[in-house]
Amino acid sequence: MAGRWPFTPEKIASRLTLIAPHIYRRKVPLPPFRILPLPAATLDAPICADPTGWEEIAPFSYWGSADLNFVMKSEIRLPEGWQAENLALHLPLGVLGDIFNHPEALVHIDGKPIGSADRYHHTIPLDAALADGKAHVLSLLGWTGLAGWPPDLNSKAKLFMGEPLVVEIDRDLRAFHARASAVLDAASHLDPESDAHRGLIHALDLAFKALDTRAPLRDTLHASVAAARQVLDEGIAAAGAPSDHVLHGIGHAHMDIAYLWPIDQIRLKNARTYSNVLRLMEDDPDFRFSHSQPQLYAMVEQDYPEIFAQIRARVAEGRWEVMGGMWVEPDLNIPGPEALVRQLILGRSYFEDRFGGMETPVLWLPDTFGFPAQIPQLMRHAGLKYFVTNKLNWNQKNKVPWSTHHWEALDGSRVLAHILTTPREVQYLPFPTNYKSDLSAAEVLGTVRDTTVPEGVTELPICYGYGDGGGGPTDDLLFKARAFANMPGAPRFRMSTVRETFAALEQHADSLAVWKGEHYMEGHRGVLTSQAWIKRANRCAERALHEAEALAAMAGQTPDLTETWRLLCLQQFHDIVTGTSIPAVFEDARRDFARIRAIVETVAQEAAEALQGDVPCVASTSPVGGPRIVTGPVGSGGQATVGGELLYFDDLPSYSVVPITQAGLPPVPVTIEMQDGGAALENSEVRVVVTADGQLAEVFDKVLNRNILKPDHTANVLQVFEDRPICWDAWDIDPSFEDRMEILTGATEVTIAEEGPHRAALRVETRWRDSVVVQTIRLCAMSRRVDFVTKVDWHEQHTLLKAAFPVAVTAETAEFDIQWGAVRRSTKRESSFDAARFEVPAQKWARLCDDELSIAVLNDCKYGYDVRDDTIRITLIKSSTSPDPNADQGRHLFTYALLPHAAIDRSVLDHEAYALNTAPRFLLAGGSTPTSTFVHSRSSNVIIETLKPAEDGVGVILRIFEAHGRGTSVTLEFYGNVLSASIVGFDEKTSKEIPRSGNCLNLVLKDYEIITVRVVVLNEY
Repeated sequence: MAGRWPFTPEKIASRLTLIAPHIYRRKVPLPPFRILPLPAATLDAPICADPTGWEEIAPFSYWGSADLNFVMKSEIRLPEGWQAENLALHLPLGVLGDIFNHPEALVHIDGKPIGSADRYHHTIPLDAALADGKAHVLSLLGWTGLAGWPPDLNSKAKLFMGEPLVVEIDRDLRAFHARASAVLDAASHLDPESDAHRGLIHALDLAFKALDTRAPLRDTLHASVAAARQVLDEGIAAAGAPSDHVLHGIGHAHMDIAYLWPIDQIRLKNARTYSNVLRLMEDDPDFRFSHSQPQLYAMVEQDYPEIFAQIRARVAEGRWEVMGGMWVEPDLNIPGPEALVRQLILGRSYFEDRFGGMETPVLWLPDTFGFPAQIPQLMRHAGLKYFVTNKLNWNQKNKVPWSTHHWEALDGSRVLAHILTTPREVQYLPFPTNYKSDLSAAEVLGTVRDTTVPEGVTELPICYGYGDGGGGPTDDLLFKARAFANMPGAPRFRMSTVRETFAALEQHADSLAVWKGEHYMEGHRGVLTSQAWIKRANRCAERALHEAEALAAMAGQTPDLTETWRLLCLQQFHDIVTGTSIPAVFEDARRDFARIRAIVETVAQEAAEALQGDVPCVASTSPVGGPRIVTGPVGSGGQATVGGELLYFDDLPSYSVVPITQAGLPPVPVTIEMQDGGAALENSEVRVVVTADGQLAEVFDKVLNRNILKPDHTANVLQVFEDRPICWDAWDIDPSFEDRMEILTGATEVTIAEEGPHRAALRVETRWRDSVVVQTIRLCAMSRRVDFVTKVDWHEQHTLLKAAFPVAVTAETAEFDIQWGAVRRSTKRESSFDAARFEVPAQKWARLCDDELSIAVLNDCKYGYDVRDDTIRITLIKSSTSPDPNADQGRHLFTYALLPHAAIDRSVLDHEAYALNTAPRFLLAGGSTPTSTFVHSRSSNVIIETLKPAEDGVGVILRIFEAHGRGTSVTLEFYGNVLSASIVGFDEKTSKEIPRSGNCLNLVLKDYEIITVRVVVLNEY
């Protein structure tokens, strides 16, 4: 036949299939396993119990079910005369069909964990010392996982048990098979006309001619492996050189702390994954592993101290890289400003305490759903230099133009950022990548092909190892890694770390572009709203911790809330607070939030008692002062309301204790009267007309002398949409949600709830389909803020609820509150980037402004907005059915508010937003503490976001920031004389002394700059 035989690759593939079973040179079946189902994941499972009476699982039979925790037991007796150093267990437990590495089980021999058996770790080497002729107890503690994707929580599927074996491995044949497989894979992805492709196929052909595959495949096959390997290696070397690129191979195991499994399961996943990694390190001295999330380390330190000790030893050797930057890999859009700081503080301090200075200074968030604009500044304050994610390549439309770049915060702080470029097909996404490469040739070559870095940048990371549910690298992946170390035509692979990767990238820092501001993820927009209850629980917990720490600082107390902050930061993991987990996760979360509330309330109450004066007082921990109406006890002399009486303060300062004797009647009362089936609420600032169905027909601003609503439109229009994303039900809101919209109207009952003089309120109850919405529309005296206190009994699914406010302001951009600043986004959808931002995150408010008027929509626990042209909409409820089939069903409680104000007076917005989220605390009489303001900022654009006791008990810590984008000088005024003051890092270590004068400090801040200050004050509260 003339020319080359065209089917040589197919011939090689068939030979690889032929020899694969002979990698196990000898094998003997294990006695059948016996199984004990467990009611839940547990660390103290009865792995040492007598299995007599347990159900037997025969080889080649079906067993178990989805979501089954279990103990399995058998015994092993290693055959005599076998090569003890080449013995292993082969445990083919079966597959249910999820997309992870389940089923999985921690394998114990005589009670000692030796590794994990899962979908990708079937073969577990055995210690040669076990070949002693004795019987040894084999125990597996595991979980079957869930069935399918999306997971079917009611699946009746079973797993198919293969034949569990003790095997003797031909290590040479195994290595040859793995290397030849990788070479064939690489050649298949190279240009078929290239010298490298032809050379590699020729090398394989010669190698298999040297390998004796004549039937029967016995000793002659094994005896020929060395010669075949030599032929293969020589042929590879002759086929050409690798490309100019170097791939830094980062061994990793992405671990979702909770997701399709509860937190208790991740504690067991820790041991499974880490035992595999430690075993691989024993077998391969070149293998290195990089792992994040101090929370996971803290768990294994508590649960498996022997494994933790081995990890510490490997970290000290430099082979196990600790990195990540935050306590967990959290969501970044939902946690509040101080919570993001605590993620960094808790994470960095734990690693420093347990591992010295070994942590790589990287914020590692491969799977987080979007990145606020101030993250680079927070990173710099925490001592982090590098940032890594994968998720931005899950954008639905626009690719970030530079995979490696400088990322710049609002204040100008920069970090070196990299977006992983290893490709993998994911649903309908146009250019998805992954953080868990299988080191296939497609992914190895694609990592270089898909990068968008300057031409001279030739060193890139590739993150490999099975993940999401853990697992990590395998022997097969390490074989592939070694094969790609010198593969002709392919990038050169080297075992590496995140630190070494960025050291290489830093050499090209001057040639890299700069991305300014937020990294918005074009996808998973629904996470801002899914599971509304947890969004409220999170905001309430954050504000409760804020109050407790501020009161403690004012009282001179130093409670230890470290574990409470750790627990809250755990709940902010990117699949918990986002509402994208199975029901069991949220059952745990409800208990954890209840525990947080109880602990924090105890601390706050102790501090409050220490702050009691000789008369009843109100303690305010709001970062911004201003007029307030607060609830006092019955008999306070104010307007009667549920739970007490309303009191008016014309100025309730930030961080203050004020006697209720300073309260009085508002200068102009608020009134309410029924009209046309609705009502009109009016005070000195605004007149609000409410229709019979609870919409706003008019909001007339008396100061600006104009109706602030869009002409001929009503506001507070409750809009409902069919919400059926293409996939990722709880995660996504697709642009097609607007295909079908209707107004939530129905049988409505309108009654007056409060009549003034402090506060007027109208109660509007609407029944729609199977749900009930009750809104109490409130207006306080002397305030422009209109509150919508909303209680919902929701029984709809795949239904999105928004409140729309068409207003009399048209602007090119809208402004949104974020942690430690604010960002502007286009109100048009003209560019592809702006069109993709049809649902965006915000913290406490979003607003539209013209030269005269600003109109904001505030909230006390919502995070999703959209602003288009002249309409502000806030997203209230999502109600998906996967992975939780009952998400958002039942009762909801939240408040949002409409606030018109003068465009030039941003301080009104700050005051009202913090007031909506920070309730004052009533203090009984019974002490002698003087009443005053502990500290306040004399500049309205500089906000004292955080007041807390110093961790070491010396003074207090203030975290302040410039909030309006106008750099300024500021004076901080304290109650007592300042004895010492210094600028500190997040670790509270001094970096710069601050000049002081009496009870004042003077500072200068850049636009949106964050500063942390330690202050020791004489005569603290």
